[in-house]
Amino acid sequence: MDIASQNLIIKRFPALYRKRLPFGFECGNGWLDILLDLSEKIEKTAIVIGISTDSEKHPYAVQVKSKFAVLSFHGENLTEEMQTLINEASDISCQTCEICGAPGRIRIHNKWYTVYCDQHAPNGSILASERLSAAKNDNRERVYQRFS
Repeated sequence: MDIASQNLIIKRFPALYRKRLPFGFECGNGWLDILLDLSEKIEKTAIVIGISTDSEKHPYAVQVKSKFAVLSFHGENLTEEMQTLINEASDISCQTCEICGAPGRIRIHNKWYTVYCDQHAPNGSILASERLSAAKNDNRERVYQRFS
């Protein structure tokens, strides 16, 4: 994610991002809206349950990244409800282009799993669903050969 987008998130939610993320936000700008929405929901949840933004018990992010084409948000002082919000955001991320935020699908390119829309999919990338389907068929064939 570019510096301007990272600074926007940090400026809007200083309590949630009060600790420096060692590697910044390790995902594309296409997930900016997902992160803004998630951050707002986490902060509102904290306030509703009585945790002020200046409290040591206020949640804070430790790592935010794309891992195997899914938003991975790690933090401290997160409640079960906040973790549910994170899981929901992760579900949305795996269908959202990491470049532009349009609807996308998980693709594999140079052994990396990333969500791309059709417009931003690199040449030579394949849909992860096709790869899994081919792998299942290959495995079935090997099992069949072994027992025939």
